[in-house]
Amino acid sequence: MFFTYVNPQPLHVKKKLVFLVLLSLTTFIWSLPIFSAEKKKGFGGRASPVVVSQAAEQFLAPTIQVPGTVLSRQQSELPAEVEGRLIWVADVGTKLKKGEVVARLDDTLYKLKAAENKATLKRELVRLDYLEKEVLRLEALIKGDFSSKNTLDKMLLDRDVARSEVVVAKAKIKLDDETLRRYKVYAPFNGIVVERIKREGEWISGGDTVVMISNPDSLEIDTRVSDKSVNYIKNGDKLNIYRKDKKIVGSVRAIVRIGDAQSHLFDIKIDMPKQDWLAGQAVKVEVPIGQARKVLAVPRDALVLRRNGSSIYRVSSENKAEKISITTNISSGDLIGVEGNITVGDQIVIRGGERLRPGQAVKIIPGKTS
Repeated sequence: MFFTYVNPQPLHVKKKLVFLVLLSLTTFIWSLPIFSAEKKKGFGGRASPVVVSQAAEQFLAPTIQVPGTVLSRQQSELPAEVEGRLIWVADVGTKLKKGEVVARLDDTLYKLKAAENKATLKRELVRLDYLEKEVLRLEALIKGDFSSKNTLDKMLLDRDVARSEVVVAKAKIKLDDETLRRYKVYAPFNGIVVERIKREGEWISGGDTVVMISNPDSLEIDTRVSDKSVNYIKNGDKLNIYRKDKKIVGSVRAIVRIGDAQSHLFDIKIDMPKQDWLAGQAVKVEVPIGQARKVLAVPRDALVLRRNGSSIYRVSSENKAEKISITTNISSGDLIGVEGNITVGDQIVIRGGERLRPGQAVKIIPGKTS
């Protein structure tokens, strides 16, 4: 049985449809050799640039990151050493060098007292000079029997007393000079004023805090760790410190092995290299929580994480990418221990692995390896 299909469309429309079908088939057929050639060459058709690092045995310890704070090693609350009325205090933010004045007290009354003591010294010096001359005169008279020895003895006593008075007067002047110096508050180190506790016009007593200063160029890291970590840290250990995307290495300077009774945490002080960080900023400190052991380690950047597991790419002697399935163990800083079909010295891809395919040709280029 035959059926006849009657196309209601005009003839020129059917010709146009036939032309489009033929054009599509031609394009598909011509693309087949090109696709086959690309497949033979590998994905991308050319070697993919990668950065590599060698797998190596390392002593790694399991670590965690704990919060820390950047602190100034030189920060002090500066007190007044005498009582009086403040007449000037440096503004917050003022930069100071060691020995510069931070605050001044009104020393008018004490200067008057110091002037009186200087006058007293002058008087005692005049009196001593007179008595010295009298002693010489009486000694000459006694030799000629023109004076008694009792008169000379009394004059010698007066001269010795005058000498003592001069010593006392000089000591008072030194005391005045030192006291007047203490009517000013001086910076004990280079720093900046971070807080004014007292202000101009206030009456203060000796020992009252006037200002707080801090040295922004002498910094350290302060962190607190649990007893799981403190036994695996010692003075001089190098610890990784992170702030945002930046990493530095600090050296443990001091461990306070007396824990807080409430938090059961132990203070750790870490020296840090010179940075543009500021006191008070928060950081993360990587500390060990177990004993270090030898593992085969690669940089963390080498890991290719997928839903079906972790893997890395190794560069073969033919400069081809070999995908190796691995399991991870200890991680520390930028390194992580791995287990799998890899050996010490293997060239492991750490940059460019996310776009590789097994068997793809690669080209090793210079780059940062850690």
